[in-house]
Amino acid sequence: MENEAGLKLVFWISTIAMLLLTLAILFISLIFRKNTYKLKQRESENLLKASLESEKKERQRIAADFHDGVTGDLNAIRNYITILDQNEESRFNKTILQEIKSGLDNTLSNIQHISYNLMPPMLETLGLIHTLYGYFERVKRLNNIAITFRYYQKDIPVSSSDAYELYRIIQELISNMLKHGNISHIDFSIEKKGEIIEIKITDDGIPFDLYQSLRDTSGMGLKNIISRAKHIEASIIQVPSEKRNTIVIKLKK
Repeated sequence: MENEAGLKLVFWISTIAMLLLTLAILFISLIFRKNTYKLKQRESENLLKASLESEKKERQRIAADFHDGVTGDLNAIRNYITILDQNEESRFNKTILQEIKSGLDNTLSNIQHISYNLMPPMLETLGLIHTLYGYFERVKRLNNIAITFRYYQKDIPVSSSDAYELYRIIQELISNMLKHGNISHIDFSIEKKGEIIEIKITDDGIPFDLYQSLRDTSGMGLKNIISRAKHIEASIIQVPSEKRNTIVIKLKK
């Protein structure tokens, strides 16, 4: 009997030990997976940050090349043509020179527009509000639409890096509205509510599902919006509506 009781005791001790060992292995495995996930997430965030910073620097470089290099050369050519036009007596040649000058003026205007889109020069010197005002003026002029721009503070307390990402998010959202929404009016507001900077964009176009578009699209535009928002820890919310599109961006500072 004593031997039988001893065997039972050894059996239960062994069983409990095996269960504890199994639980310990599962626990260690879960911790390892959790740490691995955190590590991968941190690496992904670092890669995203490096990618966005690299893009910003490249945009600055290309914009500077356009402004300092190409624009300067084209202005020099335009000045030469002006001199030739002043000294040209042939009406036919003067007409050709005027056509060339007009083409150069259009090219310079397009380059300035591209350069501004690459890196708005006012963003770091004058801030987000002034930059958005200039951007909306160009959008209205080029697309023949109305934009109501409301802001409640002249200076929004946001860092230049966050302001850059917000500007790109706004630019991409409005670009999508113009491209797909058949819109005639945009209502835009930005204000600071306590520790939250809230941006609201409403159009009168065809309603669309932002989240469904993110799942279905193969383009990078909407995906870049989410990447930029994640980078600055901002949230993007679509307000449900059957008649219009309203997007709200919230950034906690």
